[in-house]
Parts: sequence; structure tokens; C-alpha cells
Amino acid sequence: MKVLIVGLGLMGGAYAYKLKNKGYKVYGTDINKKSIEYAIFNGFIDDGSAKPELFIAKSDIIVLALYPNLIIDFLKKYSKYFNENQIITDISGVKNSFIYEAEKLALPASYVSHHPMAGREKSGVNYSKEVSFKSANYLITTTENSKQYAIEILKQLGKDLGFGKIHVIDCNKHDNVIGFTSQLTHAIAVSLVNSDKDKDTKYYIGDSYRDLTRIAKINEVLWSELFLENKDNLLNHIETFEHELDNLKNALKNDDREKLKEIFINSTMIRKEMDK
Repeated sequence: MKVLIVGLGLMGGAYAYKLKNKGYKVYGTDINKKSIEYAIFNGFIDDGSAKPELFIAKSDIIVLALYPNLIIDFLKKYSKYFNENQIITDISGVKNSFIYEAEKLALPASYVSHHPMAGREKSGVNYSKEVSFKSANYLITTTENSKQYAIEILKQLGKDLGFGKIHVIDCNKHDNVIGFTSQLTHAIAVSLVNSDKDKDTKYYIGDSYRDLTRIAKINEVLWSELFLENKDNLLNHIETFEHELDNLKNALKNDDREKLKEIFINSTMIRKEMDK
């Protein structure tokens, strides 16, 4: 199978590297020629160019590893090169901001989106080998127009990439869930780190702080876009979190030991259920 990766950054590079090692014919395109050169030299791709039109027509799957606001422009610009035998997908962390507009373009290819729940706190194709999908979730995000054969091919793609769990989820539910499980957690980590006013904190941290704040090392361009594109869902989750934090704060203010125990017991039960 022939795959074109559009965007040879961290995740695009990881897809290219892993699929190439699974026997796929892999092409790559990026506006950064150095990324293409790195991918070719290190065997991530069979061929590459800054001109995606050289590879679109001969590719079975086109993976858009682009920022969400670039996807529609790309589809419009290169629409004449797509054909009815292809599947187009993207790896964006939000969907509703563009997915329905993409479907309205009525491209000859089948468009089904997905979201790899993995990554690193670094960026660039040169870190792609370090990305692991082994225990990560792979979410195929569908609309009422998604074709079943395209969904099945994306399932196989996820297996070949080495993802631990593959799920199919409606696009609307996806954006709401991601607002909680991904974006809210990043917002908490960023806020926690930015609330630190002691320059010596780094000398005293333990595993709890280290684990909780790992994701505060964040790509400001990408995550600003992801937050704003999904702001309604994220704001709702932030308000719910603030309510729970207020419950804990009030228990402290009132020296309410039993309320604190109740809060901790509840969180422990919920978290244990997730481990099953």
C-alpha cells in the first residue's frame, strides 16, 4: 500500500518511520526541505518533495499531519489530484472546526478522520523514532457520511502503526471527550507550572509534580489553536474542574476532615475503575 504523509513533523515522521518498517511504500511532503532530506536520509520515506502533487495521485492513503487551520486550504488547493480510489485522513486533535467543511468539498476520495493519542514534548522529525504507540489509543472519528470500508482500512493502519487500542467515535463526542482528557489536563499542567513563584522549586520536586507537569512543555502554536478551536467544550470542562477544586478548598477552609475523605474516596474509586 502506498501512503503519502503530508507534514513531516514529530507525528508525521513517526507515521512515516513505522509504516515504512511495516512494508508500506511511503512518500513525504513538507514545506521544510530539511525535514524531507532528514526523512529520506534516515529511511523514513521512499521519496519526498515540497510538491505534494507529485505523490497524491499514486497514493492509496493520504495522511494530513497538519495543523487544523491548514487542512481545508490543502484540500482545496490539491483537490484536482485526488481520485475515488483513495482515502484521506488527518491526525488533528480537534475535528468539528473543519471536518464538515471538508466533507462539503465533495472530493472524489473518501475522507475519514482519526486521532492518535500519543506524542512527545519535543517537536520535529528528528525525534520521531522516539514516539511510541504501544499503549496509546487510536481514535477513528466518524460522521454520518463516513464509509465503512474506509473505517476498516484505518483500523488496519492503526494496527500496523502499533497502537495498543483502536476505537471508533463520533466526531462530536470526540471533541467533547478530548476537551476533558487532553486539553483540560494540559491547561491544569500549564497553570500549575505558571503558578510557581519559588525559583528553587526544581530542587524539591518529586514524582507527583514531575508526572503532572510533564505536558506543560507545550507547543504554543499548535496548542493555542487546539484550545481555541474547541473552546466551548474546554470552557465547560474548566468550569466543572473549578467547581470540584472549590469543593476541596472549602473542605480545607472548614477543617472538614470527613468531606476531604469523601472526596479522596470518590476519586480513588473512579481512577481504579479506569484501570480495569
